[in-house]
Amino acid sequence: MDIKTVATRILSTGYVCDHCLGRQFAQLLSGYSNDERGNIVRTALAMDLENEEGTKSIDESNFSDIRFRKRKSPDAELKKPKDCSVCKGIFTKINALAKRAVEETEDFEYNTFQIGTTPTEELIAIEEKLWETAGTDFCETIKTEINREVGKVFSKKAGKIVDLKNPDMVILFDLKTNTVRLTIAPLYIFGKYKKLAKIPQTRLMCYDCRGLGCKKCDFKGKIHETSVQELIAEPLLRSTEGVDTSFHGAGREDIDVLCLGGRNFVIEVVEPKKRTISLKRLETSVNKKNKGVIEISNLEFADKNKVVDVKSAKAKKTYKVIVKTDSTVKKTSLKKLKELVTLIKQQTPTRVVHRRADIIRKRSVYSLEYKYVDKTHVELVIQTEAGLYIKELVSGDEGRSRPSVSALLGVKAMVENLEVVGFED
Repeated sequence: MDIKTVATRILSTGYVCDHCLGRQFAQLLSGYSNDERGNIVRTALAMDLENEEGTKSIDESNFSDIRFRKRKSPDAELKKPKDCSVCKGIFTKINALAKRAVEETEDFEYNTFQIGTTPTEELIAIEEKLWETAGTDFCETIKTEINREVGKVFSKKAGKIVDLKNPDMVILFDLKTNTVRLTIAPLYIFGKYKKLAKIPQTRLMCYDCRGLGCKKCDFKGKIHETSVQELIAEPLLRSTEGVDTSFHGAGREDIDVLCLGGRNFVIEVVEPKKRTISLKRLETSVNKKNKGVIEISNLEFADKNKVVDVKSAKAKKTYKVIVKTDSTVKKTSLKKLKELVTLIKQQTPTRVVHRRADIIRKRSVYSLEYKYVDKTHVELVIQTEAGLYIKELVSGDEGRSRPSVSALLGVKAMVENLEVVGFED
C-alpha cells in the first residue's frame, strides 16, 4: 500500500481533519496520536504539491492551514469548512465530552474507568464509505479513537485511571441521543457467617407476587421477615449507598437448620456510590445488632472471581444431628449406624423434586459418631461430602436415600434438630 496514494484518495473526498486522516494509518508507527500521524501525512502531501510532484485532485480545503512558499496558499477563512466531512467535528468536542463525564460521575467514588461510545448511524456509514475508498489495512475505528481521546482528557480532569479489563465505572456516550449512561461495577465483600437462629440464608420473595406485595405476604413482598443476606445488607447499603445486594454462599442450609461453623459467602453490592468503607465497623455493627441471630467474621474486599471460588467450593461439612425415632431403639443397635460411612445414593428428595432435576446423586459420608440420648433419641456427629441431604440420610425418604438411619435401625427416624458445626476445605 502506498501511503501517499491512499491519503490522496481520502483528501480528495472533501475536508478531512488530522484525526480522521491519521486514523487510517493508526497501526503504523508507535508513540504517535492519530492527529499527529494525520498532520505528518498532510504536510508531506503539501510538500509534494508545492514541488509539483503531488496531485491536484486533493480538495484544497485540506491545505487551508498550510503556508506555501512557491504557490499561492488557500484562503483559510474561505476554504476550511467548519467540520470534518468524516467525523462531523466530533474531535473538536473532546474537552466538552470529558467535562460532561466529570459532571455525571462526581457523586460516585471510584478509582478506575473505561469510556465507551455509541456512534450515530451517519458516522458509521461515512466511516464505512471511507474504508471503501482507502482500505482497512492499517486503520482503527472512529469509536476506538473517540474512546481513547475522551479517556485521556477525562483521566486528567478527574484524576482517575483507565482500566479496560475490570473498571469501577464504564461511561458510555450515546451520540445518537446525546446522553451519558453509567455502568457501575459491583462491590464484592467476602466473609464467613454463622446462623444462630432459624432464618433463611437469602431474601425469599413471595411466590405469588414475586416481591410486589399481596395479601398472602401481608404486602411485604417476601415470605420471611428477614434473612442472613438482609441483616448484612442493611448497614452495608447505608454505607455504600448502593441500590441492592446479591448473596453468594458456599452452599446453603435449610431455614430450620442452624449454621454454627463459619460458612463462606460473598455479598455483592449493586451500583455502590461509595467503595471505601470500614469492614471492621460493618462487622461490629452487624454482630452487635443481630446478637443471637447471625455472626459474621473475616470480612475482606474481593472481586467477581471470588464468587466463582465460593460457589464452586466442595468443602467437607460436619453436622450435629438429633434424631428422633417412632419406637424404642436399643443402645446395642446403634453400632449399625457405622454402615453409613460409605457412598450414599440419594434420589432427589421429594421435598425439592418440584424445583430440581429428579436424578440420583452419589455423596460420601466420611465419618460418624453416635451417642445414645434416650430410647427414642440419638445424637449424631457426621462429616459428609458437600451436597449430601442430611434429612433424607436420616429418614430414608421412602427408599430414595440408601442406606439411611431408618433402614439400618429398622424404625422410622426423622431429624428433630440439625446444626452445621464445621467446614473443611
